[in-house]
Amino acid sequence: MELNLRKAEERDLDGLDQVMLVISDRAGDRAKVKELLQKIDGDPQKYLLVAEDAATGQICGSLLGVVFEDICDSCRPILLVENVAVLESCQGKGVGRKMFEEIERWGKEVWNCHYEILVSGLNRTGAHKFYAALGFEEAKGFKKYL
Repeated sequence: MELNLRKAEERDLDGLDQVMLVISDRAGDRAKVKELLQKIDGDPQKYLLVAEDAATGQICGSLLGVVFEDICDSCRPILLVENVAVLESCQGKGVGRKMFEEIERWGKEVWNCHYEILVSGLNRTGAHKFYAALGFEEAKGFKKYL
C-alpha cells in the first residue's frame, strides 16, 4: 500500500472521525476537533499525522506526536505519541510502522528528542505486540482522569 504521510488538514475531518472510532466509542465533537486541528497546526511542537492511501485518498491511520522539554539528564526533549489508530481494513499493511517511522524522524531530526513514550490501554494486547515489534519496551505507568 502506497501512503502519503502528512500533517492533518481540515479536509481530513471525516477520515479522522472514522480512524478515531478504532480506539474510542465515538468521534470527537466536529466543531471542537476542527478548532483543535487549527491549534495543533499552529504549534510547532505538535504533529497530527495522517496516513492517506495514495490510490484512494482514504485516511487509513493517524497519530499525534507532542514534543516536550526535559530538565534532567541530557536536557533533550521527549516525544510523546498519543491517539495511535489504524483502520482495521488497513492493519497489517505497514501503515502503523510507516507512521511511527515518520513521527520518529520528525522527533529526531527536527527536535533532537532523547526518547519516545506512549501509553496504551491494558486491553489492547494486539497493539502491545505491535509496539514491541517496533522496539518499545513495556514500562509501568499511571494515569489519573482530571
